[in-house]
Amino acid sequence: MTDLVVIPDFCGKQALNAWLAGHDIGVLLQGPDPDSPQPIMNGIVVAQEPPPGSRVKRWGTVTVWVRHDPGEGGGVHEPRRPAPPFGALRAGLPEEPA
Repeated sequence: MTDLVVIPDFCGKQALNAWLAGHDIGVLLQGPDPDSPQPIMNGIVVAQEPPPGSRVKRWGTVTVWVRHDPGEGGGVHEPRRPAPPFGALRAGLPEEPA
């Protein structure tokens, strides 16, 4: 008899929390590129395959897509207005040899 588990909805969860919840029920989460050097630990899960409610064999894999950027909100947005004066951005660079 095959041991199947029901896939929960991981979308909207912190990636690490989703990974831990998957491990607790007996599935392994992976990114769309399983050979990626970056582990599924940071960001928010935005999509998954198979979808919630599906059944997979215990210790089967669920592919998740993670958003790493903070999304809308604060922070510096380009372009800045007013624009900096001409040459101002070069002021911090070392002088070129003659």
